[in-house]
Amino acid sequence: MCGICGVYNAESGEPVSQPLIEHMTHLIAHRGPDDSGAYFDGPVGLGFARLSIIDLSGGHQPMSNETGDIWIVFNGEIWNYKTLRKELIEKGHQFSTNSDTETIIHAYEEYGVDCVALLNGMFSFAIWDGPRRRLLLARDRAGKKPLFYTRVDGDLIFASEIKSLLCHPRVKRQIDLQAMADFLSVRYVPGPATLFANIYKVQPGHWLLYTNDTMREECYWDFTFGKTERRPLQEYIHGIRQHINRAVEERLMADVPLGAMLSGGVDSSIITGTMSQMMNQPVKTFAVGFDVPGYSELPYAKLVSDHFGTEHHELVVKCSDLTQYWPLLTWHRDEPVSEPSDLGVYLISKLARQHVKVVLSGEGGDELFAGYPKYVVDWLARYYHLLPTPIRDQVINPLLDHLPYSMRKLKMAARVLTQPAPQRWMSWFGVFNGHLKNNLLSDSTKANIDNDGSRAFRHWLEQNPQRDNLSSMLYLDTKIWLPDNLLMKGDKMTMAASLEARVPLLDYKLIEYAASIPSNIKVKPFQAKYLLKRAYRDFLPEVILTRKKMGFNVPVDTWFREGQRNLISMLLLSERARSRGFLNNEYVAYLLRDHMEGRTNYAGQLFILASLELWFRVFIDSPRIESPQLSVEELLKSEEKAIIHSL
Repeated sequence: MCGICGVYNAESGEPVSQPLIEHMTHLIAHRGPDDSGAYFDGPVGLGFARLSIIDLSGGHQPMSNETGDIWIVFNGEIWNYKTLRKELIEKGHQFSTNSDTETIIHAYEEYGVDCVALLNGMFSFAIWDGPRRRLLLARDRAGKKPLFYTRVDGDLIFASEIKSLLCHPRVKRQIDLQAMADFLSVRYVPGPATLFANIYKVQPGHWLLYTNDTMREECYWDFTFGKTERRPLQEYIHGIRQHINRAVEERLMADVPLGAMLSGGVDSSIITGTMSQMMNQPVKTFAVGFDVPGYSELPYAKLVSDHFGTEHHELVVKCSDLTQYWPLLTWHRDEPVSEPSDLGVYLISKLARQHVKVVLSGEGGDELFAGYPKYVVDWLARYYHLLPTPIRDQVINPLLDHLPYSMRKLKMAARVLTQPAPQRWMSWFGVFNGHLKNNLLSDSTKANIDNDGSRAFRHWLEQNPQRDNLSSMLYLDTKIWLPDNLLMKGDKMTMAASLEARVPLLDYKLIEYAASIPSNIKVKPFQAKYLLKRAYRDFLPEVILTRKKMGFNVPVDTWFREGQRNLISMLLLSERARSRGFLNNEYVAYLLRDHMEGRTNYAGQLFILASLELWFRVFIDSPRIESPQLSVEELLKSEEKAIIHSL
């Protein structure tokens, strides 16, 4: 795993500055502290920071072909590189290393841009083709590895992380107002946008080809929930286990120690158990919990560890850890910390890095096999929308308004069910939507945005309609929620600790196979993830299969009311925050007051608003792009005293 960056002055033709590439590389050195390198060819400069995993002595980058006219910087791993290497050798290509990186170069020589579709792995890379004077950027199918770019006056700048782009003297640090509104809706920015104006993500399963100031983009992979035939249940169980076994085995490829992130949930337990069967020594497992009772899955992780005989390590996150690391996590994220669980992932990654260099994790199981409760509850929407409008508007909605706070989860679910698709599917994981968002945004902000945050959801379904509602939800979560939020978190937080994370359940062949399974087999009434649990009921402890889904919840509601009460108030109500003009300051104060007095749980909303304010301070207000060393308290102490309104 590595960090890559580069500049192509296609329009200006100016030689790329060596200090610029060195600075861009320095800002992502945490992604690859083992080695670094650069290549220059007039208007092109490539930078690279290496985390050595495969071919430790022979994988130096940037790397070229035999003739030295095609160069690559590559972040990730290619699982099928040995098969491709053999085929390319048979076609006459000569290799000088044992790295998967070199395989990509020769595949490009042989097949051109079509080589991307031959790669099975997690990756982002850039290839400079000197003879054709063109630059190819590519990203893996599921979007496990990030890649960002911007165009300035016809010149192209790219990097694994946005901060690397921001040190370019012609890249402006400005907020994209529409992206901010979308972030407030769903707690992440749907691609290809980012929170920075004119900075974009290369989309998962896409490549970009830049030649003579012209950019061509192509989607080389997608999947669909097409028509399917019902087969015997045992056939699906066999297929799932076969694919997962293969995916895990492929991801054990490394010349360094490996371990597993273990939450005690079904997905990470399956990965841990499968690794235990394949490795000739105990798997090193790592679990994280929190200092508030009811929020820790550590007992379940320990149960799985004992079941499979792993070498287990645990960590408990405290309230004070959030205030200490929040600005630093913001810097590593490049965007606001949309999930408070980022803190747990970062700290457990630091612990894991003391023992291993690679971990396998369980992301993707919920999105492939319908593991979230929303998938089970959403089928009620079809019956709700059959009711006459007067009954919905005059009877049901008023009843929802009068439900007590203790029934807030039922109230939220019922509210979401009243919405049409795809707004409903966006709202299941939403934060600010409907009246909350309308009240939050200032009039000037609302006048300059499209307030419907479901545009990206509609876009994907218009391009690729799915067979039913559940399939549509799973497809959208795999195309948007995973790459733009969960996988971004996993990459940024593990790489902040110089740790490589691999995600077997998002193997593209497994994704395609899961999409071929009928929806009514994946879930049953009030049973999410039915099929996956059924496939592993003889493999995992029964309590892991039957316990209520907990998720990676963080006790910010308690933290905000107790240890961080003054801090969160100072952050949101400071003069600096109030002067930005994007939000309705009185409504922010209302949300804060209601939460502090215990009338409503607005912890999710307050976390998003505080994260957004910290992002402004780290990336927009600060004259420097370097990593912040201050805690939240120190950040606030360095400013004028905040004006706190009565709460």
